[in-house]
Amino acid sequence: MRAYRNLFKQLSEDAPEKLTRLPAEFLTEQVRRLLDRDEIYVLEQVNKYVPVMAGLPTEAVARAAERALDRGVVDDFCFLYAHLPAAVRTAPERIDRACARLARRGNAGGIEQIIAATGVRPTLDEETVLRSYDVLVAAGRLGAVDYMRQLSGVRVRFAPEAAATGIRTLLASGRHGPLRRLARLADVEVRLDAREIHRAVAEAVTDGTLHDLAKALACLRPPPRIEGFAKVFRRLVSADRFAELPALFPVFADADWRSLDAPLWRRLLSSDSAPAVRFAFERHDDADLLAHHAPQAYALGVSVGDRALVELACRRGGVRLRAEDVGALLDDALEDGDAHWLDFVTARLPSLPAVDPDRAQLYLARQAAVRPERVKRDAETLGVAWAPEVGRWLLALTEGHHEEAAPAAGHATGHPIATVVTTPPVRDVPADLGTVTAPPAPDGPADLAADGARVS
Repeated sequence: MRAYRNLFKQLSEDAPEKLTRLPAEFLTEQVRRLLDRDEIYVLEQVNKYVPVMAGLPTEAVARAAERALDRGVVDDFCFLYAHLPAAVRTAPERIDRACARLARRGNAGGIEQIIAATGVRPTLDEETVLRSYDVLVAAGRLGAVDYMRQLSGVRVRFAPEAAATGIRTLLASGRHGPLRRLARLADVEVRLDAREIHRAVAEAVTDGTLHDLAKALACLRPPPRIEGFAKVFRRLVSADRFAELPALFPVFADADWRSLDAPLWRRLLSSDSAPAVRFAFERHDDADLLAHHAPQAYALGVSVGDRALVELACRRGGVRLRAEDVGALLDDALEDGDAHWLDFVTARLPSLPAVDPDRAQLYLARQAAVRPERVKRDAETLGVAWAPEVGRWLLALTEGHHEEAAPAAGHATGHPIATVVTTPPVRDVPADLGTVTAPPAPDGPADLAADGARVS
């Protein structure tokens, strides 16, 4: 009876102590009806305060669990499954079929819940997983894509139309970091409507994320441009938000450089925003003004790890590069494969500070792939011996190519961690059982989960 269902829901939310005072016979009869009618959420709320599950027939609970699983109501299934004895729990084959349906719907979170509740790791075929990739990418859920990749072992690939939809979804929701990553991974042409960009710009102005939006739009092919610069420019200036002005120029086709008069250039240079100061050093032609602000720009670049700003302060402002400021910046440059910055530093310092050996090998591996003629010279400059096996192993790990990295680790004998990775653990098991080893992690883009969530 719906009236009793609503009564139980209200009492569990507002007056749970009254549930304990209901007649036992009445409560038993009504919770059985809740189970039969698949009102599992209300049943779960009642069970928090009165242990009614123990009095329900096991067969009825098992049937309700299977109905919930077949309908894809994961929360209900997991609750009921936890109250079933092992002998009557849902068969793994049925869980496999249910997880396949969830995968096709893009419900990676539901699959993760089921694995946690049952301990059953479903086997998903490639066609199902590829369908889930398209659904998840179109929804902009890159973390969930990476979870499905780890679960299935199927290499990530998706239809261009799914990627284009995902780009629009991420733009509309203001998730600029994932938008940038998807644009780099997909490399598809997306013709965005001007209204979409205007809406995104308006929201970014409100949120203070214009720089992030501009970087994301620059990754699209082709980078979209709109008109309406003057209105947004005036809004930012009236609010004294000068550090955000540079983000307008790559977005607005009608951006007017004459809008930046001498006072505005000085405000940009005096701001604590590295993108704004870098913009001024890149675009302004007053050498004396740049030289005046160069020491502050240099210090800002060092503090936030902005290599380009540090270089501009030295080149256009005359600041001397100091060896004590180079360490962390050089490590980051090596990890990014930034040969230009290594040349810049080498030309200004008599010797380089000690570098992280792993970053050096990773850098050399990147150069070996694109500019092999640099490898010998750069290894001497960095003061390391080029170890190709170690470098290729680190590069494969960095790019998420774990299937390549696993066998490569066996050849990277110069790296102590690679040795540990490829050495089977000593197990106290009978000799006839052999050694159990885990399969390597599947191949796929390493940065899909960089939006901070395994599933979404």
